[in-house]
Amino acid sequence: MKKRSFVLVFFLNFILLSCNTAKETIWVLDSEQVLTPEQIIKLDSLYKAHERKTTNEIALVTTKDYGNDTSLLFFAVNTGRKYGVGKKDINNGVLIVFSNTKHETMISTGYGTEKVLKDEFAKKIIDSLMIPAFKDGRIFDGLWQGSKAIVDFLEKPGNEIR
Repeated sequence: MKKRSFVLVFFLNFILLSCNTAKETIWVLDSEQVLTPEQIIKLDSLYKAHERKTTNEIALVTTKDYGNDTSLLFFAVNTGRKYGVGKKDINNGVLIVFSNTKHETMISTGYGTEKVLKDEFAKKIIDSLMIPAFKDGRIFDGLWQGSKAIVDFLEKPGNEIR
């Protein structure tokens, strides 16, 4: 069963990434395979709706390790740059990085976004919404609650990124 779900997730991600030729971007990269295809679609839909409303780009990456990077921070910064999260002239990107293997998560913001979504507020989202769910084994719930909190905050009047 585990092998079948791996193949299904891999195949779904391959199909979704192949669809990018029509300028369709997928904002969830589940390298650690901790999400179901339905959960990926739900998160991706949330991020896309937020982008249509605000132009902000939110992405989620799950990973078992940090590759050549020495820390979660460097991994987040380099991954955000690699995939171009956020509009270049506004720097309005948010990258959520989650590693179940390493028991770490981070909300990384672009230079424009960090003026509104401060590190202290991002830490509150992680500590109060995400980590309690992760500790209960509810990975999707933690990622969803954190994502919703980010979206709700950035969509409040006065929190526009310029």
